[in-house]
Amino acid sequence: MSQEEGPVSESRESPGTPSGAGHYGYVPPAPGVEGVYGYPQPPAYVVPPRPPVPEIIVGDAVKWALSRTFANPLIIAWMPLSLLVMAVVMVGIVSVVGEENGAIIAAIGIPAALIWGLMMALGFYTAALRIARGEKVTVRSLVVPPHGFDAAAALVLVGLAGSIASIFPLGGLVVGYFFWVAVVVAMNEGCSCFKAIGRSCHLMKQGGNAPLLALVILPLYFAGLPTVIGLLVVIPMIFLLTVYVYMRMSGGDVAR
Repeated sequence: MSQEEGPVSESRESPGTPSGAGHYGYVPPAPGVEGVYGYPQPPAYVVPPRPPVPEIIVGDAVKWALSRTFANPLIIAWMPLSLLVMAVVMVGIVSVVGEENGAIIAAIGIPAALIWGLMMALGFYTAALRIARGEKVTVRSLVVPPHGFDAAAALVLVGLAGSIASIFPLGGLVVGYFFWVAVVVAMNEGCSCFKAIGRSCHLMKQGGNAPLLALVILPLYFAGLPTVIGLLVVIPMIFLLTVYVYMRMSGGDVAR
């Protein structure tokens, strides 16, 4: 080393640290801004933006559900077809045990009716979800719902919670609203029944026009109730509206 060169000074500054930044890479906070471990904090007056409320147009939802119902005749025929199958099964059971054994028939018939109602509802949910995805509805898809066990458990829990909450004023309506899309969540996302209910509550608390659409379903149901044909059309529409709400509240859209 030549004498003209000075001694090499030892520096504890990190590579790339500007001169005067301090030891061990510490960067002093900007004036007027408090920093923690070298990371400046945003000013207190900055408010994080709120996520946008999902857009649900009531007229568009009803129009879509009506058009998709008539475009998929199998969803209209699902309830009478499933009822016919259940009737044939019950006739076979009665012929085996005999008409005089009313207690046995009742012991078999009541659970069979509950199972039929459960399978019918799951079939409607499956058909509505496939339609919203742009998929074809088949008989096999109606009788084999996706994630059927979790979806059935969610349906039973929602029904029990709604029945218990109906003891209190408006309790059934509140539970029905926040648990509205729980079965669809279980089917589409493949989660457990409890996670599906929690996810449903998270989606429905976003608000928007979802409560207004929920209020539209009640008069829609009573409008179709007086006639069989009206009921066969309205019930699939209600399930389609449920899936429509789920798709929109989760940030997506239905197949057009």
